[in-house]
Amino acid sequence: MSRIYYILLLSVIFISCKDVDPWDEGESKLPYPTYPEIPERVSNENYIYTTHHAVLNDREVRNFTLCFDKTKYAACWVAYPLHRCYRGSVGRTYESSEVWPKDPTINAEQAIGKGGYNGYTRGHQIPSADRTATQDLNKQTFYMSNMTPQAYDFNSGVWLDLENRVREYMCNDTIYVVTGAHWETATKKAGKYPIPTHYYKVLLRTRTGNSKKTVFASSAEELKCIGFWLSHSTAEKGNLKSYCKSVAEIEQLTGFTFFPDVNVDKTQCVPADWGF
Repeated sequence: MSRIYYILLLSVIFISCKDVDPWDEGESKLPYPTYPEIPERVSNENYIYTTHHAVLNDREVRNFTLCFDKTKYAACWVAYPLHRCYRGSVGRTYESSEVWPKDPTINAEQAIGKGGYNGYTRGHQIPSADRTATQDLNKQTFYMSNMTPQAYDFNSGVWLDLENRVREYMCNDTIYVVTGAHWETATKKAGKYPIPTHYYKVLLRTRTGNSKKTVFASSAEELKCIGFWLSHSTAEKGNLKSYCKSVAEIEQLTGFTFFPDVNVDKTQCVPADWGF
């Protein structure tokens, strides 16, 4: 490959990425600063809302936002944009002493220690593999505020399968993701940490995947959304279509309102539209 051709190729990649990047989303109509993926805020003294940022391509970008429940020592949900600009080849490039750090925005009383969950794995809500463009982006996914106690067979089975399938669905437009943990009861614990009974994901995207429009600027007919609801007792990889629910159904199950400022039909549930 000639030097000139290589430079031109890099220029095309950079320009195309910049044209459809997930940060130029237009104005939200909500009375507080927000992004398409962030659920409607709930007034609860036990909730801590925080957004983590990092530098990417010489600009500060959001990495993810979470709603941390002080009574569960875990995030109820973690919301983030999924776009190829966040992906690269950095991977897990930190020193072993830096693994599982406390979230610097969560005070020591509510912070989760790095010691683990007594027989359960540290399950990511935003996956490490979704943030491999820079070391700082990836390191933040290992904050303990992003972890919940997950059974090994679940974490390495159906949950991993779902994470991989969502990541494979990346396109030129941004996919907006909310991953969450749900406690139907909080009686089963790993040490002092209540173990979630269910996990879920909800997704929002343009139908074409190449509209070069923000979801705020798109009509309801131009958008699609879907949800996945999994019992923590589910372990085997299998037909992910069987776990699909509408976003409206998952709103009823969790009490959260997803994509509150986006004009999209949240009652739809068409797995085939998402390759399932």
